[in-house]
Amino acid sequence: MGFGMQRWIYKRHLRKPFSKRESIPTFSPLSNYSREFKLQPSVEENEKLNGFLTLAIIFVFIIFLFFLSSKFVSYTNNQSISISLMNESKDNEAFEFLLKSGKNRLLSNNILGAYSEFNLAHNIRPNDKELNQLMIETLGILCVNEEKYCDKLDVILNID
Repeated sequence: MGFGMQRWIYKRHLRKPFSKRESIPTFSPLSNYSREFKLQPSVEENEKLNGFLTLAIIFVFIIFLFFLSSKFVSYTNNQSISISLMNESKDNEAFEFLLKSGKNRLLSNNILGAYSEFNLAHNIRPNDKELNQLMIETLGILCVNEEKYCDKLDVILNID
């Protein structure tokens, strides 16, 4: 037939209306079930073998961690060295660029711009003699117009 109907459903005979039905069976309670369920191993376990296997697995795991930790330490050391070398090379490039840019601004008579470039280069390498000499000359020129640059010049001259 389809639609999920089974044959016995549409072949059955319906009861007559208002006819007397068969008697309904009386209620009889089920008996109480008093068994208890426990989880019990079906095969006896060998406790000595389990203990030995557990210790062997822990020992292998500790050895594995020891080798991995030594490799990790060497990797982090190599990584930190390469990062420090890269940062040093970038600092050198930035310092050279700022020094060259400051000199070009000084030659084009942009004294304030040259001072800002020299100040940034001074933050990278504060002990460079050429840079300190250029800073003193630039601050000497700027000191003529504004007094705040004279204070900065005094600080630089007192450090040397």
